[in-house]
Amino acid sequence: MDNNDISSSGFVLQENNSEMISSFHSIKEIETKGYSCLYTATKFGKKVILKGLKPEFKKERFYQDLLKKEFEISYFLDHPNIVKIIDFQNILNIGDCIVMEYVEGVTLREFVEGRKVSRSQGHKVKDVYEKIFNELLDAMEYFHSKQIIHRDLKPSNILITNNGDNVKIIDFGLSDADDYVILKQAAGTRKYAAPEQLIPNNTIDCRADIYSLGIILKNNFPKSYHKIAEKCAQHDKEKRFASVEEIRKHLKKKKITKITAAVSLIILLLFTLSFAVTKHYISSGTYSLNEKKILTESTQYIDSQIEIIKNKIKEGPTSSLDKYNEVVKIYYELTTLDHKKWLDNILNDIPFYNDFMTHWNTYFGENHKDVIMSYIYWNQESFQLIIDNLKPGENIVADEEIPVMFRIINN
Repeated sequence: MDNNDISSSGFVLQENNSEMISSFHSIKEIETKGYSCLYTATKFGKKVILKGLKPEFKKERFYQDLLKKEFEISYFLDHPNIVKIIDFQNILNIGDCIVMEYVEGVTLREFVEGRKVSRSQGHKVKDVYEKIFNELLDAMEYFHSKQIIHRDLKPSNILITNNGDNVKIIDFGLSDADDYVILKQAAGTRKYAAPEQLIPNNTIDCRADIYSLGIILKNNFPKSYHKIAEKCAQHDKEKRFASVEEIRKHLKKKKITKITAAVSLIILLLFTLSFAVTKHYISSGTYSLNEKKILTESTQYIDSQIEIIKNKIKEGPTSSLDKYNEVVKIYYELTTLDHKKWLDNILNDIPFYNDFMTHWNTYFGENHKDVIMSYIYWNQESFQLIIDNLKPGENIVADEEIPVMFRIINN
């Protein structure tokens, strides 16, 4: 062994011989891209991936170093959302190869194109996209903490497993680590590469990967991700998120804002309804057990939604929780007495409540996430639809306080 067998990081590289071929079986080429070839193989009964150089690049020192660089950067990465690198070996008729775990799955692009689902499956798909997004952030935050910039994040380098829809990031061949200044050059797939990446010898930091993430979100994720994608993919890197941590803080703040808005909306809705009922329905009449049951269930349902949101918001920062508690305090002050009036003084005929519950389920559903998201859909027409179900001559809009409520809600 001479000095040429020792890499810059201290790894001892295999000599070019045929001893290793006996441990790999069923070698089959599956893909060629860029400067490399990918093969599936079996070793000790376990399926693996081999990544070697295309024949025309095997004798090129630059590409030999690039393959070794990818191995040396990737080998020490140990994260559930990054493909695990196992070894670097020389295989007869293939040459130097990176040995990595085999992933049973598809690329992100293939996954997206194969997920054409009906509206009834929307909740499930929304959860899957959220999972994929969070796992992408987890992986990026991890390798950025190791001072590694991927520099080639794109849908074809993001695998989604068939079992569990888990993210696996691959291909650190163009990655930029502090130890590899001699290999720094303009790199990355042009469509997903940050503008600064296309300038040779330019300084690159984690914001280049954040730019790529923005393009990925814009082209492959639902529209609900487009606003955050827009900030990620700003041409001027100073206007992008500075780190994955900053993205997470933004998402948390946005989530708290939506929850607070939803709580405020529910308070306004309940106050409007309680005012309407006490204004138009209070009487000394009697009511059936069935009617009382409907009223009880409706108020319990609303209270349960408040409780769900209350529990959810506890995950947020203390300042947000304090703000939430103030809102909830107002809610109970406004509604406690009115709830009693609903149960004690309602008329026998209660179409308003039946219609209210129908519209509530239509707009909000049973999931508290739907309550939050439905805020953008709830508008004056929705309230008017409920109002139109009141008895003739009982027009809530004529009451002075109610239009004020509508104006607040529409702002």
